[in-house]
Amino acid sequence: MWLPKDERELLKSFYHKSEKTREVFELTIYEAMKILGFKEKKASKLTTDEKWAMVFNANDDLKDRKLINFGLEEHVFKINLTLNGLDLSRKYNSFLIRSGLRFKEYKDHWIWLIVSFLGGIIGALIVNWLSRGD
Repeated sequence: MWLPKDERELLKSFYHKSEKTREVFELTIYEAMKILGFKEKKASKLTTDEKWAMVFNANDDLKDRKLINFGLEEHVFKINLTLNGLDLSRKYNSFLIRSGLRFKEYKDHWIWLIVSFLGGIIGALIVNWLSRGD
């Protein structure tokens, strides 16, 4: 299963926090924002509703896919990975397996990418060959 980037990044970081299925760990909302690429370290005027929504939506989507369980207590997530979440997060932490997942999910698109790349090379060779004829 290939997840959107926000969910992928959160799931990878959850794996590092807890490699055991039943181990519950805590993650502040600002740590989650940092994982998603925002620079917040604490509450500030720069923390917008959109950034909060991104973190909550990514966690909700992971929960809906039954990859994590979480609760929220005063800006702190209490998270644990399910068995499927642990398995998928382990796959995302390995470059070769992650590449295989991506290829498996988007194999039809990869075929077109390879065909267009080869078409570009053949086109360049034909143009080069035709330009030598002058």
